[in-house]
Amino acid sequence: PTLRNKMSERKRVARVFKMRGLSIQSSALDALLNVLRRERSNNKNAAESSSSSSRHRRRHGSSASNANDDDALFAIIDEIKDRMIQNVGRAGGGGGGRPSDGSVVTTSLLEEVVAELSRDARDVTDEAVQMLDAFATPRLEYDAMRRRFRLAG
Repeated sequence: PTLRNKMSERKRVARVFKMRGLSIQSSALDALLNVLRRERSNNKNAAESSSSSSRHRRRHGSSASNANDDDALFAIIDEIKDRMIQNVGRAGGGGGGRPSDGSVVTTSLLEEVVAELSRDARDVTDEAVQMLDAFATPRLEYDAMRRRFRLAG
């Protein structure tokens, strides 16, 4: 991509965030553009594995890849907004509105969202099945008076 295309893509993504009521830090925008480029290349490689769909993409060009980019972008934005709503709800929200910096997307928030969205079935399986060392786990004792478990000291 040329410099002009990169700048127009950058402006387009920033505009989409603004239309959704969010602003994005410059560093987070750079990271997001990298994620979208990587997603585009992954989709392109998957499409080239089937010859009929790659012929279709070559004929119809960037509209198919832009639709995939937009799907990924909108999924990321939706997840960011969901997390921001949850964070405002946890903070109490006594002022009736969102915090002044609550609508700014940071690099750390973007990293968390992309990591969550890019989890696949194997990641979920790996997290679900864990080996625990019986000698490394903390020992618990039951306190009958308080009806709770506590760490054995």
